[in-house]
Amino acid sequence: MVKAFGKKESKRMTCHKKYKIRKKVREHNKKLAKTLKTTVNKKKKRGDGHIPNLAPFKEDLLLEAVQQTEAKKDLKLKNKSKLPLVVIDKKQDGPKKLSPSTVSYQLTIAQCNALLWIIDIRSAKECFCDNILSEILNQNKTVIFILNKIDLVPQSVVHCWYSFYSKKAPTFVFKSTQILLSDCEQIIPAVKQKLSRFGGARPLLSSLKSSFSQETSIGVIGTPKVGKSSVISSILKCCGRTTAKNANLTKLNDNIKLATIPGVINTEYKGMLSVLQNINSYMNQPSEVLTAMLQFISKEDAMYQFTLPDYVHPEGFLDALAIRYNLVHNKEPDHEAVGRLILKQLRDQKLKFYVEGEVISPDVEIPADVWQDVSKFIYTGDALKINSSEINIVLKKKEKKKKSNDMDVDEDEIEDDDDLEEDENESSVDECSDIDDDLSNEEIN
Repeated sequence: MVKAFGKKESKRMTCHKKYKIRKKVREHNKKLAKTLKTTVNKKKKRGDGHIPNLAPFKEDLLLEAVQQTEAKKDLKLKNKSKLPLVVIDKKQDGPKKLSPSTVSYQLTIAQCNALLWIIDIRSAKECFCDNILSEILNQNKTVIFILNKIDLVPQSVVHCWYSFYSKKAPTFVFKSTQILLSDCEQIIPAVKQKLSRFGGARPLLSSLKSSFSQETSIGVIGTPKVGKSSVISSILKCCGRTTAKNANLTKLNDNIKLATIPGVINTEYKGMLSVLQNINSYMNQPSEVLTAMLQFISKEDAMYQFTLPDYVHPEGFLDALAIRYNLVHNKEPDHEAVGRLILKQLRDQKLKFYVEGEVISPDVEIPADVWQDVSKFIYTGDALKINSSEINIVLKKKEKKKKSNDMDVDEDEIEDDDDLEEDENESSVDECSDIDDDLSNEEIN
């Protein structure tokens, strides 16, 4: 078609050309972004100290440089491993204290006048030692027991252990900081802050202020993973104070100072606390841990806690749990998966447990002001009861046996598989015999 005289060309273009231009622009932008990433993240290659190749004794110089860098690394590691507790400063008259993460309980006993002994109420017997109590009393130091994590056990257990420890020294109860929400996942932030606050700090502070009129330093001791640092932070938050980076003692009052570094009592747990402390190692053989625990768990508690039907105790416990949680492997109950699930529930504190108190009928009652500060956040349901706290679990690695070509086969096993073909029958019998041999090698104490 001939263009009319004086008429301008149209700026319209075909869709093919338009999409082609857009594609080219996209590719160009990608290339630019790629080059920017490589230029920004590109690290400079470490050379050989800018020593020319023709320089004499180049290899000796490089070896000296490598030795210097290794010596610097060794010094850094030594400084990290050393934790000096007391450093004498020339300007000051007395020693200047540094702040490691934890210290031994003997050092806190020597430096403090009063001691807060933290005890995990889930297994309170494991956290206590008569020899350490006599050692503290011989040095004329006051002891105050704090039963921590009472919101994870029923109220009856709290009263029993309170009456047991209050006869030895003044005791107080604390709640755990963690929020356990099994049914509802979403919660209002204002209610969440209320639930997450500590319970039991106010009555403890009021009793400390009334009992100690002179200048006193209070330390915190306890076995590992009982909540020592959480108790310290709860006391400081209740006072409206925070710890400094290099401060060991923080003022709670004009007369009272709290040691922010807890003292650890190094003891080997023999019960459920040992399982919780080394839960990652027990994840490799979870069925053996559950069979060891079953010796101390009654059938009624297991049926109520896991909502199980009637079963043969303790042989059918793992099978019943596998049916309950629908954990099957090759049309058979998967005991390993069941064990991992239960151990994960214990680790996340979704499955609550406790050890029975030694006092059957509590004589001493908890004071009203102490109970009122904690009763709103306490656990009212039933937890899993363990009759004894001494669960000695010895796990041994399975020794893999070499498969032999000539294996003995039982006649009963062949009679069960008559309907199958000959090749399939031989393979199934070999697999069954391998499983029996592996199970015979397992030793569970």
